[in-house]
Amino acid sequence: MKKISFLLLLLPSIVLASIPVKNTAIPGGIAVIDFETNHSNPTAFYNNMPLYVQHIKDQHWQVLVGIPLMEKLSKKSIKVQDNLTRSFDFEVTEHTYTQQHITLKGKKKKYVNPNLAHMDRIKSERPVLSSARKIFSGDALSNGLFTRPVDGVTTSPFGLKRFYNGEARRPHTGLDYAGDTGTPIKAPADGKVILAGEFFFNGNAIFLDHGQGLISVYIHMNERLAQQGQQIKQGDVIGTIGQTGRATGPHLHWGIYLNQTVVNPNLLIGK
Repeated sequence: MKKISFLLLLLPSIVLASIPVKNTAIPGGIAVIDFETNHSNPTAFYNNMPLYVQHIKDQHWQVLVGIPLMEKLSKKSIKVQDNLTRSFDFEVTEHTYTQQHITLKGKKKKYVNPNLAHMDRIKSERPVLSSARKIFSGDALSNGLFTRPVDGVTTSPFGLKRFYNGEARRPHTGLDYAGDTGTPIKAPADGKVILAGEFFFNGNAIFLDHGQGLISVYIHMNERLAQQGQQIKQGDVIGTIGQTGRATGPHLHWGIYLNQTVVNPNLLIGK
């Protein structure tokens, strides 16, 4: 928690980059709020959490708000701080995600009902993964639309209501791309490696910080080819496709967090 508090102190900064995002105010989507200001460094908050703020042109600015998958449908409000504090409202509208039923067999069955030893490991990993998702660095590190990390077919879209061996689990929090083991995974945008390791559910995983609470994650890797603390450029190979962790076959799970909230990665990439 001390590390996170220190990082939040870096919040005052000059925003130099912007990502064109369409307003998609649905659970798992991104609300885009436009505002005007002559302030050189406005900040914004949703439920006291700092938000991604980008400079578009002249006095035109935008706030990007990640909306939780389980968010209730209602009017929400953010606060923008520049020369004063202002409130801006947006409405979360309904969106229906489909279901997916997955069967795990053999050794993979341990990922449905982990034993006590596995649960101890899972509990020890939770704060590590949570801390990475909470990082809020001051400056935006990426600029423009993201690219796809791999060219494979999407086998599981974002937001699926998942069932493993008939048991309900949380919705799918990213995109799954099929691919052969060893297929290179390329960074979709500039960033910095804030976590690289091997975890029970995620297998080999890498987290990239793109600035201002925008975090991308890459899990089930066969190999991790980027190191903790490494600065990454769009297109750099950071790892290879695998099936480590809770995976039924070789694929990449790609996830995006915005203000500590999983959002649909498709909203950040071009056609």
